Amino acid sequence: MIESVFSDKRYTKEAQAAASEISRQVNSRHAKWMVSLQYLVNQDDVDHVLSREGEFCDTIILYEKERVTDNQRLLLNCETDKVLERRAENIVKQQRHQKILELVQKTAQNVMESRFEKMDIARLLNLHSGFADFASFAYTPTLNFQKLGSLAILYNSLGTNILELVNNTQFCKQMGKTPRKISDPKTAIGFIGVDNCRMLYPVLMTKPLLKWADSNTKLIAPKMWQHAITMANVTRMRLSDAGYKEPDEGVLLGMLRGISQFAICNHFTNCYDDALELVMTRFRENDQREEYFACADVSYSMEFLPTVLEKWEKRLTQRIVDYIDWGPRNLHLKNALLEDINDVSVYERNLHGVALGQARSYAIYDMMKKSNAFLTDQAPYWFAHMQMDGKILKSIGARNPGKFILSVKDD
Repeated sequence: MIESVFSDKRYTKEAQAAASEISRQVNSRHAKWMVSLQYLVNQDDVDHVLSREGEFCDTIILYEKERVTDNQRLLLNCETDKVLERRAENIVKQQRHQKILELVQKTAQNVMESRFEKMDIARLLNLHSGFADFASFAYTPTLNFQKLGSLAILYNSLGTNILELVNNTQFCKQMGKTPRKISDPKTAIGFIGVDNCRMLYPVLMTKPLLKWADSNTKLIAPKMWQHAITMANVTRMRLSDAGYKEPDEGVLLGMLRGISQFAICNHFTNCYDDALELVMTRFRENDQREEYFACADVSYSMEFLPTVLEKWEKRLTQRIVDYIDWGPRNLHLKNALLEDINDVSVYERNLHGVALGQARSYAIYDMMKKSNAFLTDQAPYWFAHMQMDGKILKSIGARNPGKFILSVKDD
């Protein structure tokens, strides 16, 4: 079964070594791409029913010229002399500001890493045991409305998201059903259908875990969400391509693999504020008045976040895996996540580990490529690392991997 998701090509040890090195480089570039405010999500790929981007993100500026306003003007000649006089003074201020900014960033990184190291993972990400509860019965013949309804009542955020979904006009249109006001989660589950709930529950449980409203990270959050969605959907597709009987397990795998990034997004502003307060306190205690008052001009900077993302996204995923109470029938899902975060060779993975690794590779490539940020000559090595080829990529791309296709049944 595993062989069916591999490319027909086989690579030499030298080629595999080169692919491994390219993989490391791509992961590093992806961390920078994820944090950069220069790159945005391609809106054509977004499942707007499941994303909260429309609620919290401003209209996207596509061209720099759009930032220019009618009120901007050139300096008058009579102002030029004053500018020159101030320039020497400003150089000193700029140097001081740069040193303080670097100190705050270094402190913010330390604060964030200390929090990731010490804080309970459930508190860090507002995780709950619903993921384990769902996995314990979702992929069995005994799945029914009653079990799904009990979970929706037990976890209030899940029930809320289900109701939001069924009362969304666009979602009803996708389902081919007439919109109607539904206020009971169990009725909503009947409206969606058991098969669709099996696929969508991991997404709906994950949705509240990402902080969308923070103005500092409002361009990062959509990229992290879309990365998780694409990874979840493609993992499901690859399991389906292999003929696996429960391909929806891939949705749970992909969402769990992606949510570690949410912690980095969610805690940035608070950690940065704490860091700035620590630096200011140090200046005040040392009677460094100029440095202390200069802190008022320090703005939020994300330059350190790619380093944190590279260092911690796998470690946090490990903590998520450790937190979940995996039952005996779901150990293959746990093992797939461990295989991916431990970079186990694609040839040594189980089917789910291969599907997840291929999905992550596709998600990174697809989103960066659409930003013109993926180095074209690295693509063959990147995909060779996960035994993928053009035929596989074309097959995935033809199925709208950034959106979920629902099972539609007549009322």
